[in-house]
Amino acid sequence: MPEPIPARLSDDGRTATWNPAATFAAQVLVRVRGASGDTEERRSMNSGRARVRDGERIEAILADERL
Repeated sequence: MPEPIPARLSDDGRTATWNPAATFAAQVLVRVRGASGDTEERRSMNSGRARVRDGERIEAILADERL
């Protein structure tokens, strides 16, 4: 199971920032809750910033287990 990375979320939960050096992984998993309440994980480059669409909310940034 991937480990959560400490991240700062914006007030509306649409933007997250984190320290990319917190993991050696080239990619992270962004756990997103949609407007309908369903949860999905999206793969993103470990750039230190992620944003989601209107109506969605970032729940967590997870270290990808694959290096």
